[in-house]
This record gives sequence, structure tokens and C-alpha cells, in this order.
Amino acid sequence: MKKFICILMVLLLSISLITGCTTNTGGTEAPEGEESKALDFVDLTWYVIGNGQQDDVEKIEAKANEYLEAKGINARLNLHCYDWGSYDQKMRTSIAAREEFDICFTSSWTNNYQQQAVKGAFIPLNDLMEEYAPKTKAQLGEDFLKGSQIDGINYAIPANKEKAHQWGFIIRKDLADKYSLDISKIKKLEDLEPYLQTIKENEPNIYALEALNGESPFKLLDFDRIGDDKYPGVVWNDSSDMKVFNEFEAPETKALFKTMHEFYNKGYIRQDAGTVTDFNADLTAGKIFVSTKSLKPGKDAEMSISTGYEWVQVEITPPIISNRDTSGSMQAISQTSKNPERALMVLELFNTDQYFNNLINFGIEDIHYKKISDNQIVPGPENEKYNPGTPWMFGNQFINYLWENEDPEKWDKFRDFNDKASTTKTLGFIFDPSKVKNEIAACNNVWDQYVPALETGTVDPEEYLPMAINAFKEAGSDRIIAEKQRQLDEWLQNQK
Repeated sequence: MKKFICILMVLLLSISLITGCTTNTGGTEAPEGEESKALDFVDLTWYVIGNGQQDDVEKIEAKANEYLEAKGINARLNLHCYDWGSYDQKMRTSIAAREEFDICFTSSWTNNYQQQAVKGAFIPLNDLMEEYAPKTKAQLGEDFLKGSQIDGINYAIPANKEKAHQWGFIIRKDLADKYSLDISKIKKLEDLEPYLQTIKENEPNIYALEALNGESPFKLLDFDRIGDDKYPGVVWNDSSDMKVFNEFEAPETKALFKTMHEFYNKGYIRQDAGTVTDFNADLTAGKIFVSTKSLKPGKDAEMSISTGYEWVQVEITPPIISNRDTSGSMQAISQTSKNPERALMVLELFNTDQYFNNLINFGIEDIHYKKISDNQIVPGPENEKYNPGTPWMFGNQFINYLWENEDPEKWDKFRDFNDKASTTKTLGFIFDPSKVKNEIAACNNVWDQYVPALETGTVDPEEYLPMAINAFKEAGSDRIIAEKQRQLDEWLQNQK
């Protein structure tokens, strides 16, 4: 009996040791005491916005797929990059048709995050992130995640980048140097006057000030816009009473429009500005001296790379974290995806693995780019065959390589920029427009009729601004503002 017990114990110990040493072959954690199995290969379709589909995308996909296999994720990527002008319509059509795809870029400004999420286009990620993207969740932090939620649910993963916006000017450095212009004296829009006059008198082929439909100094007022664009209803970032008001009735708006009209009459702004919608064309053609942009550390260097002209930046407003910043650049997983868990595993790798992140953003080393240090690169011999133009918005920027002309301390300055930014009092509040949809549609039409001409200085605000305000009221702007106020008050009360 003693021999039998001893033999039995040896056998049990051997089995236990064999079970405990079973290898994990799939790159995923197996439950204790169970042998894991390698994941089946799946195809994943990923839609992004950028410079259009690149010639060498298949080479990038091949490298990416090799790496995904080595990491045990076993997915085959199909990358589709649509240009800036066509992406929004492409996604509207694909989502409406219930097309099967897995990942897509979404934001507050294209492939509208809130609208698509509310319509059920994207899957909720809160629980899935706990299991399949814990490192991504940790690196984003509470403010990014809270600011991009809809009723407490994250339907997309924000890019880990600057968390705030800061409005200011981008100025052509060569022209500023040519005429010895001291840009350190620029503190507000009106301070541009002598600089714009100098360019107007000496550079006949240059537009002194860019002011286009939706891309104008009107942004310098930095209203905390509740809901989408193109209908009234804002609060001030530092509001003490949290009163929602019509921004076109604010005296600051009328004053800015008057300045813009003066600049327009003096010839600083192109005469057809109110009808131009492509805000990249003049910049890349070298026809702009000053442009209003959302700034961040190194914005001037990024634009110098993308346009081929050297720029410097002048900050005007303080850095602010708002809902628009937290949802300004995101990746969502489609409700039509057959493999949402695998798609999220790919995004987790993309946000945490430097090789994979830079492969998607910059291509293959020594072909599309060359390293000059551990973290800085220059264009490679075939750079033009893979240059999607996405690093500024795509994934975890803090593991992106930097171009040679960028500040080596850029990412440290990003962290400092984020730390210094204050948050809007509405961070996390999402306006539900369902009760005023008809009014919003009518106000959208009024906006298109009046605002482009007002913000570009094309028309006299003394005459046209009252007309615009009346038209908005007839379209239902007061009802929209009242509904915004009601929802905001309710949300604020719940925050207490």
C-alpha cells in the first residue's frame, strides 16, 4: 500500500508539472491549467484620413502582417487612406450601407463621432478596453477618456497627443525676416495691421491674411461650443454662471467682424474668401503670410514639413482642454466588424509598440525614411511612395519618430503643454440634439448663408450681422439655446 501511494503521488506531481509548463503559443494569456491555442488568422479593414491611398501601401501591409503574426495577434491588415476631401462622404456611405469593416478614423470634424456613435455605427469599448487594451487606457488618462464619452460610454479611442487647443497665428518666417518684422509684438488680431500692410504693398502674389469659410480669425474668440458647428449656443470657457448664449449677439463677435471687414477692404484678404473651401491649397502654394491655427508645441515645424515653407507660430489664447480636443482624433471599431476583439488588440499594439506605430505612420526604414538618431528621421529614397500625412493625429504620438527639423524635446513640451492646460467646465458633457433637429437643420442653412461672408470680412457686420441674428431666431436658435441650457443645467447638477 505504501509503494502504491508513493507511485500515485509521483504520477500526480508529474502531471501537475507538465500542465504548469504548457507553452502559450498564441501570444495571449491562457487560463491557469489550460493549454492556449494560437489565434486563427483574420482579415481587418482599417479606414483612415490623410493624403490618399499610397503607392507602397501593400509593402507596409506585408511588414505589418509579419509583425502581427510574430506578436501572436494573427491579423492581416487592409489599409485604406482616403484624402481630406473625400473621407467624410466615404464613411457616411459605408456606414449607411452597413458595409463590413473593422476600424475607422472618427472625430468631431470628420466622420462625426457623436452622430455616428448615437446612430449605432461603433461598438462600446469600456469593457473591451479593460481586457484587450489596458495599456492604452492607462496612458490616455481620465480626462481624455471622460471627455470623449457619450453618456459614460467610450465608442472610440482618442489619439494620445496634445490634449488641449490654443489658438494663434502661423506666420511665414522667410517673409517676416525679409521685412524685419518683429512678431513678438503680436498679442491680438488688431496687432497684425502693420505687418499685413507691409506684405500687401510689397508682395502682390501673397494673401496677407488667410480667412476662409470655417478657417478664419473668428476662432480666436474661443467659445466653448456646445454641440456641433453651424448652429448657435456657446458658453465662455471661464463662465461663472454657465449661461448658454448666442455667440453672434456677443459684442466681441461684432468687434472681430468689424476688424475683419476693415482688413478685407484694405486688400489683406482674398476677395473671394467667403466661397473658398479648400484651406490647404493656398498654404501649400506659398500664397499665405498669416493663418489662424490651433497651435501646440512644434506646430510650426509640422507645417514647414507639410507645405515646404518655413513657419513660426504666435500663441494668442491660453491652452484649454475641451470635448472637441478629446474627440478631435480617434479610432473606432465598427458594429459590422466580425472581429472587434482582434481589432482592439491591433489598436493596443499600435498605441504601445514603437516599431508598429512608426511603420504605419512613416513606412519602412531605409526605404521611406532613414534614421539619423534613435528618434529622429529624414525622408528616405522612396518617401513619396508612402507619406500618408497622419502622425499628428494617428495613435500615440509620444512614440512617433521626429523629423530632422523638429525639436528633439517636442514630446516633453507636449507633456508640459498638457499639464498646464485648464479644462472647460463642460468637459464630459455631450449635447443631445434629438429634440431640436429641425431647428438645427434650419440654422445650418442660415449659417451657410451668412457666416462665411461675416467671418471673412466680405460684408459689413453693421448691416449683415443683425440680419443673421434675426434669421437664426426665425430658424429656431432660441429653442436650441434653451434646450442646451436645460441639458447643461441637468448635467451640472448631476456632477455635484
